[in-house]
Parts: sequence; structure tokens; C-alpha cells
Amino acid sequence: MKKLFSMIDEVKKLLTKYPSLRDNDDKLMANIWCNRIDNLDNETATNVLIMLAKRKLPSYESISRCRRKIQEKNPHLRGEKWNERHGRAKEIRREIAR
Repeated sequence: MKKLFSMIDEVKKLLTKYPSLRDNDDKLMANIWCNRIDNLDNETATNVLIMLAKRKLPSYESISRCRRKIQEKNPHLRGEKWNERHGRAKEIRREIAR
């Protein structure tokens, strides 16, 4: 549970500092992984993949889940595409219901 709260804090800081990460989980994940890897002495690509396999790097799903939860509770941290996606939700529900 402690790891989750740490991840939430890290994601929230990045979303606040870099608005471009608010709509792109790939960039968000890359930034988090980069922050973790930079603390190591020049790991090779193989070592990075080993770290990922051993779950020493947070998963894409965990980072994405944290971003969604943070944006749900903090509208000011939502990206430009958030309103676009959610604005079309009613229209899409109507189409599916047909």
C-alpha cells in the first residue's frame, strides 16, 4: 500500500509540472521509469528489461490507473483530450443502445 501512495504522489507531481503528460500515458510511464533508472549507474537496455521483469519498475497499468484516479479527483490536472473524450460519452452510449 505504501508503494501505491508513493506512486500516486509521483504521478501527481509529474502531471502538475508537465501538462503534456496529462494526455499521454506512454510519456508519463517513460518519465517515471526514467526517474527510477537515472538513479542507477548507466543501466543497459538489457538490465532495464530485467528490472521490468523483476517488477522493480512500476507497471504501465499502475501508472495509468494512478493518472486516471488523480484526474478524476483533480480536474485541474486533466489534459485537453479529457474533456473531448468525456464530452462524447453520452453520444456514444446512445449509439450503442440502438
